[in-house]
Amino acid sequence: MKSLLVKTVRDAGIVGAGGAGFPSHVKYNADVEFVIANGAECEPLLYCDQIVMKRHAKEIVEGLKLVMKGTGAGRGFIALKAKYHDAVEALKEGIASEPSISLHLMGNFYPAGDEQVIVNDVTGRIVPEGGIPLNVGVVVANISSLLNVARAFNGEPVTSRWLTVNGAVSRPYTAELPIGVTFREAIDIAGGPTVSDCVIISGGPMMGKISGLDSVVSKTTSGILVFPSSHPHIQRLAQSPDSILRRTKSSCDQCMACTEICPRFLMGHELRPHMVMRAIAYGLSDSEVVTSSFLCCECGVCSYYACPLFLSPGTVNAYIKSQLAGKGVKNPHNRRTDEVRKFRKERLLPIPRLVQRIGLASYAKQYAPFEEVNAERFLRVSVPLKQHIGVPSVPVIKAGISVGKGSIIAEIPQEKLGARIHAPISGTVIEVSDNFIVIQR
Repeated sequence: MKSLLVKTVRDAGIVGAGGAGFPSHVKYNADVEFVIANGAECEPLLYCDQIVMKRHAKEIVEGLKLVMKGTGAGRGFIALKAKYHDAVEALKEGIASEPSISLHLMGNFYPAGDEQVIVNDVTGRIVPEGGIPLNVGVVVANISSLLNVARAFNGEPVTSRWLTVNGAVSRPYTAELPIGVTFREAIDIAGGPTVSDCVIISGGPMMGKISGLDSVVSKTTSGILVFPSSHPHIQRLAQSPDSILRRTKSSCDQCMACTEICPRFLMGHELRPHMVMRAIAYGLSDSEVVTSSFLCCECGVCSYYACPLFLSPGTVNAYIKSQLAGKGVKNPHNRRTDEVRKFRKERLLPIPRLVQRIGLASYAKQYAPFEEVNAERFLRVSVPLKQHIGVPSVPVIKAGISVGKGSIIAEIPQEKLGARIHAPISGTVIEVSDNFIVIQR
C-alpha cells in the first residue's frame, strides 16, 4: 500500500496545503504510529479549512485512512478547534464507524496549527530541535492535502485551491478556485477593495507575504487578504531587514517578552529571541545563540504581539537563517527534550487578544462564507512552475499545444525534490517561460 500511496500522491501533484508546500509523496513515504489531520487553521481571518471540513468531511476521513494505511499508522486524529462547531459535527458523523480515528479538539490560540505544537497537543510528544514530526513517529497532513489524496485515488489531480478572500473587500468569501487565477480576479469576485490604496497579503496576516494584484493562486495559497496601505500591521510587515537590524541594535531593552511567549521556547527548545537580539547588537555573528535562529518557526508572535518596542525578532531570525544558509552553515541544534516549559499552557496566545493587538478586530467580525464560483468565468490562467519546496517543475508542453483540464503540463526533474503540475483549465498553451505556463481557455 505504501508504494501505491506514494505513486498516486506523486502523480496527482499533491503538496502540503498548509503553507509550506512540501511534496506529500516524500512525506508519506514513511512508517509512523500516528497520522494527524491538521484542521486548526490558526491564522486570523481565514475560513477555508473550516469550510472544507464541513463540506468534505467524508473525503477528508477517506484521505486520512489512505495515508494511515500507507504509512502503517495504527491511530489517526483530526485536530481542529472546538469552536468550529459545524466542522466538528460533520467530522463526528464521518468517523462514526472508524474506531481508529478520533477528533482532537483544541483551544482558540495561536499558532495552534504549527506542526510541532499540534504534535505535542495531540500526542504529548515533543519534536526535537531542528526535527520534524517523523522523528517522533508522526505524520501531520493539512486537511486540504487529505482531501486531495482522496480525490487522487479517484483519478483527480490537483488543479484548484480552497482559499479565503477577506479584509477590506465588499463581500468576503471562501471558495475553490483554479490554480493560476490572479489575485485581482479573486478580489473582483468579492466586490473589489473597499479602499483606494490597498496592499495584498497572500496567506494569513501573521505568516503571509505582501503580494500584488497580479500574483496568482498556487497550491499553497490559503488566503488573499486586502488591507489599506496605511494600516499599522501592513507598515510593520513592509519594514526592510536593514531597518529592522538598525533598530534592533539601538532599541532592544532585553525585556524578554519575545522569549516568554515564543512557541518554540515554550516547547522546551533552546531558542531565546531576546538573546538573539542581544547577540546582533554586540556583533556576535557565529555564536551558538545566533545559530539558534534555525529553530524559529517564523510565526510572528514575537514580532507582532510580544515586543513593546515594535521590534521584529522573528524577522531578525529569518534574516540570520538566510545569511547562514547562504554561507553553507547547517542547523547544529538537535537536542531532545522530554518536557515542555511548565508555564506553557498559561502562555498560549488567545486569538482574540492577538487580533486586537495587531489591529484586525473590525475585519475579524466579518465571516467569509462559502461561495460557489464557476471556473468557466476564468479565461486565462498563469500556472507557476514553483508552487512547492524544492526545485521548479519542468514544462513538458510547448506553446500552441491544446491541453485538457488535469493533463500533465510540468514534471519533477529526475531525482530532485518537487511536484508534478497539471492544467487547471482546458485550453491552448499560449506561453511557456522559466516561471509560468499560461493557458488560454
